[in-house]
Amino acid sequence: MKIKVTSPGRVNLIGEHTDYNGGYVLPCALNLSINLSFEINNKESFVKTDLGYSMTFNINNPYKKSSIHWENYVFGVIEELKKIKSDLNNFSCDIKSSLPPGAGISSSSALVCGLIKGLSILNNLNLDNSEIINLSRNVEHYYIGLLGGIMDQYTILNAKENKAILLNCNDLKTKYIDINFGNLEILLLDTNIKHNLASTEYNVRVKECKQALKTINEVNNIKYKNLSQVSLEEINGAKNELSLNQFKRAIFVYNENRRVIKSAELIEKNNLSEFGKLMYQSHEGLKNNYEVSCKELDFLVDQTKKIDGVIGARMMGGGFGGCTVNLIKSNEIAEIVSKIKENYNSNFGINLKAIIAKAGSGINVVKI
Repeated sequence: MKIKVTSPGRVNLIGEHTDYNGGYVLPCALNLSINLSFEINNKESFVKTDLGYSMTFNINNPYKKSSIHWENYVFGVIEELKKIKSDLNNFSCDIKSSLPPGAGISSSSALVCGLIKGLSILNNLNLDNSEIINLSRNVEHYYIGLLGGIMDQYTILNAKENKAILLNCNDLKTKYIDINFGNLEILLLDTNIKHNLASTEYNVRVKECKQALKTINEVNNIKYKNLSQVSLEEINGAKNELSLNQFKRAIFVYNENRRVIKSAELIEKNNLSEFGKLMYQSHEGLKNNYEVSCKELDFLVDQTKKIDGVIGARMMGGGFGGCTVNLIKSNEIAEIVSKIKENYNSNFGINLKAIIAKAGSGINVVKI
């Protein structure tokens, strides 16, 4: 039996760094994916990718961390599945991808979810989506060292075509929002600045938010589980006890949550010009209060402010590189992209990549 898994990337329209703070996000799956083809191989396990990487191993050998970063995603998945079933089948897996790595569109989560899905079927584990989400998060936390939330995995597994997901990451309550942007398109502009979030300030932000929540709870004599539950009054009440960075992170999370909720309402009402304004506000918050942007991302967002055909823009993903997400008039894309590419290259000497993003469906499995 051969199993083919299509595992999409994701676009987050708004709601950055709120998922691990138990807040709201508004993502959709991307029409680009990682495609994995599995079959049982009784001799040994073999994984190869279209980027020229490959690895050979016995699935039952003891775990040993690899010095090659991407291999730890594979080993992490295997180790987590071994906790459920100790004697897994050796397998072969051929991986092809249309997702650019390091662009902030969740290629790593697409890989992990796709591996778990395929291997669980090969080994008759019958995992549901919630179990796959938890396993995927464990892989990124314990084998990669990235302390992220669940937005990416949830979207990859549960997305629907032409719909965004208003997801409350505290209780996983969801509402599907129709994406009907008319003469507008979602355009991603990839800075081509590659980043490994585990070696950036990402984990520092997670810890700062946890410290801020602890202090706010103590000062206000409350017991909130997540920073997203805290009110503005409670943040200000603890201001003197918070470091400047902790205060700024808490303010950002408070404001970003409200932007997400408002954005969902605006998209439902087709008031996209006001949604675009919230995208710009989100970027300013990520730049100034959360401090996860970079000069290349800021340049791209600033460029769009001078162009009438762009409704809104902001950095997307963990930060320190990756993509901006832009809401842009369809008939002006070619001219606008050409102009921004030229300006970006003249300023940074880097070629800009443009991706028109369509809201696709979640993970798909075909058995042959």
